[in-house]
Amino acid sequence: MNRVGDSGSEFDRHADGGRSDDVSRRVGDGLRGMDRSAGADRPSGPSRPWRELGEVQPVGSMPDLPSLGPTVPVWPNLLFRELLAVLACLLVLLVVSLLFNAPLEAPADPATTPNPAKAPWYFVGLQELLVYFDPWIAGVAIPLVIVFGLAAIPYLDPSRKGEGVYTFRERPVAVGIFTFGLVGWFVLILVGLVFRGPGWAWVWPWTHGPVHPATEASGSLPNVVGVPLLLAYFVGGGYLLLRRIREWVGLGALARVTFVFLALAFAGVVLKIVLHLAFGLRYFVSFPGSGFSV
Repeated sequence: MNRVGDSGSEFDRHADGGRSDDVSRRVGDGLRGMDRSAGADRPSGPSRPWRELGEVQPVGSMPDLPSLGPTVPVWPNLLFRELLAVLACLLVLLVVSLLFNAPLEAPADPATTPNPAKAPWYFVGLQELLVYFDPWIAGVAIPLVIVFGLAAIPYLDPSRKGEGVYTFRERPVAVGIFTFGLVGWFVLILVGLVFRGPGWAWVWPWTHGPVHPATEASGSLPNVVGVPLLLAYFVGGGYLLLRRIREWVGLGALARVTFVFLALAFAGVVLKIVLHLAFGLRYFVSFPGSGFSV
């Protein structure tokens, strides 16, 4: 218990080999003895020679921070270079916009629908997902999971290991998942832009027609098979992942469950695309009356 004088200042610590701490402890013990002996008649208000602030309980220890080595101020060493980089990028964009016209097509004609009607390049990845999933999954559920996962990264990965040095050796899980997702998204964009022709059929860039006719996958698992498989995937996969990350420092129960859900959803999207391309699988589970099909 800390004791302070009327002025509110703490007992001074002197560099005397710890003798001041010993004196402070003895004075505090004496004051506590006086307080116990006084009982209910102990002084209060201005006549009270000391007052209690409370007990301070340690909640943990300071982490061992890695040695940063020689450092320099952020300004101007970093921010000035970033400012120059931004100005250089703006200059390049300005020159490109002056030298090259935008690849605009003919004005829209309500009587003629282009085939295929492709979204802008940054949305073609979502349009390509429509081949493998229902519209509500490809256009709503998957984008929401992506945005939620990116927003949850600071809360799911509190480790400071490899901070500022983003190498695969330092952070194999984080770098691997993010790189795979980023490359996979651009692969979907590339496929939608280059390899999809009329009727969204697969075409090669050097041909003028579809090599493979546009066929829609029709093979779906019966619900009596698909439902147990889907439950086994999430329950069994979740159990294995939770056992794997049990020793992760800094992750609470909610963070672990969230990470497991995002990881299984991410892997499930890739698995569904592979099964669709390899075996023509359309749905694991299908309930046409409710509009829920996965």
